[in-house]
Amino acid sequence: MDNMEKQEMIDNIKKKRKRKINWSWIYIGVTVLIMLLFGVFGNQFKDVFKTISNLTPGFLSLAFLTLLAYIILESIIIRFMMKSQGILIGYLDSLKVGIIGLYYSAITPSSTGGQPAQSAYLYRDNFKKIETSKQKDGVTSRLYRDKVPPGKSTAVLLMKFFCFQVAFEICALISFIFIYDTLEVQTGYMIPFIVLGLIINGLSCLFFSSLFYRPFFARLCRAVKWIANKFKFLRNNPNVNISIDRFEKDFGSYTDNFNKKIGSIVLGIVLSFPEFILQMSVIYFVFRAFGYKDMPYFEVFMIQAVLQSAVSFMPMPGASGAQELAFTSLFAPYFTNNDLYFGVMVWRFITYYLIVIGGGILVVADTALYGRKKAKMEPKKANMINEKSEG
Repeated sequence: MDNMEKQEMIDNIKKKRKRKINWSWIYIGVTVLIMLLFGVFGNQFKDVFKTISNLTPGFLSLAFLTLLAYIILESIIIRFMMKSQGILIGYLDSLKVGIIGLYYSAITPSSTGGQPAQSAYLYRDNFKKIETSKQKDGVTSRLYRDKVPPGKSTAVLLMKFFCFQVAFEICALISFIFIYDTLEVQTGYMIPFIVLGLIINGLSCLFFSSLFYRPFFARLCRAVKWIANKFKFLRNNPNVNISIDRFEKDFGSYTDNFNKKIGSIVLGIVLSFPEFILQMSVIYFVFRAFGYKDMPYFEVFMIQAVLQSAVSFMPMPGASGAQELAFTSLFAPYFTNNDLYFGVMVWRFITYYLIVIGGGILVVADTALYGRKKAKMEPKKANMINEKSEG
């Protein structure tokens, strides 16, 4: 192949990349547009500036701080779960991993992109100093994190997700029992969706726990191989089966000596309760920011918990559309000052769009920074290869 053909091939690849459409962002944009049009044609915008100016800054700040505390606790649990598996990761790195996971979960259907994106980051970024420790003789040693095998990081991240799902399911189920009579009177038509959500989330807990049963996971990997062999371009690639076998082995390392990890799993579940409570508490401070002084915290929390259960299985990025509709249905009786529309927008901005915007900025900045570091490292790698070949 001559240079012209190589250049033509590169140009074709670039064109294909340019034509790639991010449907998740389009869906999110359409959802925002529909909400704005609803506000315009429903005459909701006529008091927009008056409503915003009357929001209590203190409680609005508490809503933002509650979200921040939720993100920080997410990163702390990730670091703890990683450390329990012997994966060293610093506080800033764990915060970055947490935000990346939340961002990709927000823009992918049914929040499926979070763990794969986190696993890819942990495998990619292998040159950062993450921890220092002083030895007995006073000499400071620096520890460096090597590439984390995808199978190993995926196992830890899925266990972290399992811990959160257990806490979520327990809180939502208890909330549903306590708030059932209120729901039946105010929004009885939402009960089947809530029950369906509880069932699906419960089944997801069983499914993710079964992944850590070696025979089941082995059968799952064999099924993936069987499916891969049905496609010619995968069947002819010998690396596919090798990669699946390596992933199975690395993932299975978490299952080895599983009893020794029971303590960290239980603690992961325990820590997930305050994390879930923080996530569900944002709406309370939104109510207070709108001037609702007599809002009962536990009632608002429980309605928010069952709302999350009702929409969490929806196959849209961030459950966009379903979240807004469910919020409108369940919280309409509580926004008595004709400000339900603005309540939805403020709550959704804090709990969703802020994560999408902040996460997007972080991903773009981190990718650019990694590209620059990688470019600087390329000459060093080339020199090492040359030295080895000459030697």
